[in-house]
Amino acid sequence: MIYFDYNATAPLHKNVIKKIQNIKFEEFGNPSSIHKIGRNSKKIVEEARRNILSTLKAKNYDLIFTSGATESNNLAIKGFIKKNNIKTIYSLETEHASVIDVVKNLGIEKKFFKTNSNGTVNLKEIEELLSKQTSSFLVSIMFANNESGIIHPITEISKIVKKYNGIIHCDGVQSLGKIEIDLDSLDVDLFSISSHKIGGPTGIGALLINLRNNISPEIIGGGQEKNLRSGTENYLGIVGFSEAINEVKNLTRICNSEIKNNRDLLETNLKKLSNEIKIFGEDTDRLGNTCYFAYPSMTSENQVIALDQKGICVSSGAACSSGKVEPSHVLKAMKVDDKYIHSAIRVSLGWDSTKEQVETFFNVWKLDCFKNGALNVR
Repeated sequence: MIYFDYNATAPLHKNVIKKIQNIKFEEFGNPSSIHKIGRNSKKIVEEARRNILSTLKAKNYDLIFTSGATESNNLAIKGFIKKNNIKTIYSLETEHASVIDVVKNLGIEKKFFKTNSNGTVNLKEIEELLSKQTSSFLVSIMFANNESGIIHPITEISKIVKKYNGIIHCDGVQSLGKIEIDLDSLDVDLFSISSHKIGGPTGIGALLINLRNNISPEIIGGGQEKNLRSGTENYLGIVGFSEAINEVKNLTRICNSEIKNNRDLLETNLKKLSNEIKIFGEDTDRLGNTCYFAYPSMTSENQVIALDQKGICVSSGAACSSGKVEPSHVLKAMKVDDKYIHSAIRVSLGWDSTKEQVETFFNVWKLDCFKNGALNVR
């Protein structure tokens, strides 16, 4: 089996498995309980919180554990708007569904920055729009796109937002373990992360909140997580997340060296095959592990199925609850021709991906997708 879908989820890191397996009975309690086992668990939760904050260089932030990035994004946007009476929100139509669907369902003014054909944003346009904003506003924009891997200039965007007295939320899920993160330097107000993208458990994430900001809770009932996210803490998840965060520095290094080299090898081989093959965002700043490409003679679904039958796991883009291959809203926002939208697949590599696996993928794709493409034209 060859697994090339790390942007959807990463396998549990061996150190995370070991850490969870070695938890002692005396450390396994409800962190809200006042007895010794509860206090021991609470201590470990707080150590995990400090560890994540330290790794992300976030001295000026607090951290709230959530069930994952979807909840973190919901809490960030809805919680801040509710607490601070925000009148307008700006975002991108290429955002993850957990942001864009929230934005579209808000009962306030919504505006979307334009996305260039290569998936990037125009900083001059952003400044022009925000300079005309007269009421309180929030900007929600991801650090790196989960489908294309395109990296947005968050530092520059944050400075523009601050210049016009706005608030910025950043979905940092895909950046974690792939881009070096220094939150105090980025100076965003709200930052969402998730454990399972870096080899930690699923069902655990976090929202980092700049100490200068306040939000309202979305889940109430027990007062956990400083009254911002009620419910018994996911103790095992938090322990695993903290262990996974210890791998971030090394993951970031190899993502921008060995993994990127393997991704570049794949793209070089693809471009040699045909001028019909389109690699999205190839001339922009991208995550080193992500190759999002299209071959218009074979549908996304047929490619994913053909590769799966040969033991190779890729996707057509973002993971979707229906389990079906849906046309990418990211490519639609980039004004990509339909023939490419319906034939796009995403290859996202990780720490266990090898050069040999990349070569195997290419050879299988060339035989089962490229050469057979003419038989599967839409």
